[in-house]
Amino acid sequence: MAELFWRFKVKRRARKILLALPDLPADIDDNVFIALGTQAAEADKNSKAYDEFLFSEEGYEQMPYEDSVQEILTLQQSRTPERRGRAELPLRMMIEYIEKLIEVHKRNVSDAEAERDAIKQQLVDESEILTGAKKGEDGGFWEGIAPDTTSRWKHITGVLKEWGILAIVALADAIVVFLSLRTITEDEDEARFLAAPAIGVQILFPHLVGRAIADARSKNWRSWKDWLIAGAVLAAWAGYVYGMTVLRFNLMLKLYYDRYNEVMPGDIKNAVFVFSLLILVGLGLWILIRSLNSNPHKGRYSRLLFVYFNKVRALRIAQARLQKTEADLEVSIKQLDVIREQWERRAASYQQVGESAKAVYRRALVNQQGTPEFTTEYLPETKFKVKKSRKQSNEQA
Repeated sequence: MAELFWRFKVKRRARKILLALPDLPADIDDNVFIALGTQAAEADKNSKAYDEFLFSEEGYEQMPYEDSVQEILTLQQSRTPERRGRAELPLRMMIEYIEKLIEVHKRNVSDAEAERDAIKQQLVDESEILTGAKKGEDGGFWEGIAPDTTSRWKHITGVLKEWGILAIVALADAIVVFLSLRTITEDEDEARFLAAPAIGVQILFPHLVGRAIADARSKNWRSWKDWLIAGAVLAAWAGYVYGMTVLRFNLMLKLYYDRYNEVMPGDIKNAVFVFSLLILVGLGLWILIRSLNSNPHKGRYSRLLFVYFNKVRALRIAQARLQKTEADLEVSIKQLDVIREQWERRAASYQQVGESAKAVYRRALVNQQGTPEFTTEYLPETKFKVKKSRKQSNEQA
């Protein structure tokens, strides 16, 4: 769209330049100019200012009208470069704009190729990490199978699937945490306010535990720092789970008493406690196991492959634009060559137009005069040399 705007702007600018130039008379019409010779001959005949004695040895070489024809055509021929320049101006400006546009497209293609090659190199590096040829994140070995992401949509659907499952787990955690917090407050807004950080802890702590264990595994289980992080976060998460289980357990006891007007039996208490505990533990374990089995370089490889597909697509678009612009330049240059050739032919045709106009004038003039003496004296000698040369060749034969 921007390219169309600038093309229109270039044409408009060329039109303004042409309007600012001095007015230039139009070129002559060959047919009209040649036909005027008949009228000129009639006017010269009626003037009675010319006879055969005007063309004596010290007289005229040709009629004044013939001189005027030559002068007019010389003037027209001198104006030809200016007319051609005005005809070529819009096309020359468009060619100049297209040439600059080609430079821009070439830079875009070069940038797209550089970006594609950079992403490709990163893919090679990630592939070497997944094959175990080199160390990866935190100096560990992250061997694994590269994701089968053969298109952009496979990457998008894979990411949406993972985040969709995580959203479902987060929603289940939110319901459990919210209901548990209702035991310590009757205000729903306050319960929602307290539930937000609690849900974050329920999701973040298992993730950190699984990630720390995965980091330790990538270093052959020898990283005490990762084990320390995993143990500390696991202990904190266990305390959180125990606290939320107690809150939910008390809620279940209260609901049971309100419904049956008696204290919950001991075996049911144990079952309810275990059930409340396993809900939070199960949801957290899913996140923990997911983080434990996750390989950061797999996700990075998939994202880089997605970016690589986009860069390849951008490169193809840039190359297509460059090819189209180069084709436009070739067409514009051909059009300019055609215009130049036509004006060169036009400049060369003035001599023939002049001879044709003079011939029509001469024929009309001798017919108007109607005297052989005028015809003999007036017509150029070249008209008689042809007949004389033919006669001599016939006599020699």
